[in-house]
This record gives sequence, C-alpha cells and structure tokens, in this order.
Amino acid sequence: MKHIVLLGDSIFDNAAYVNGGPDVIKQLRSLLPRDWQATLLAIDGSVTSDVIKQIPKIPASATHLIVSVGGNDGLSNADIL
Repeated sequence: MKHIVLLGDSIFDNAAYVNGGPDVIKQLRSLLPRDWQATLLAIDGSVTSDVIKQIPKIPASATHLIVSVGGNDGLSNADIL
C-alpha cells in the first residue's frame, strides 16, 4: 500500500478556510486509488521551523512525503518583501 503524508502549514491544513467545502486531505483521499492512504500532519499557522516537530509523527508506513510551508514565514516578514 502507498501512503502519502502531508507536512507543513495551512496550504494543506485548510479546513478552516473552505467554508464547509472539501479541504485538501478530503480532496486527496477522494482521488487516490482504494489501496492508498493519506495522512494530514500539516498544521495551520506553522512556519518553516515547525515542520521539524511534524517529522516524528510520520507513520512508518509512509511512502511519499509532501511538504508545503513558508507562507507564514513570508507573512511575518512582509515588511521586507
């Protein structure tokens, strides 16, 4: 079985922003073959340095890791962008 794990920030942990619509993990699970699994470890509000805290939670069965992070780092430094 293949197992995708999503790490990072609200790009993946976006349930709070979809107004009842399908969030990323629901959309992903609906597209995967039946014998695949998907796990959401990303946490809304995370910054790049927070991803290290998500790594120990990666299941041993994980075959694919997908990371999206950095938006909150950019927002916190918008004054220099």
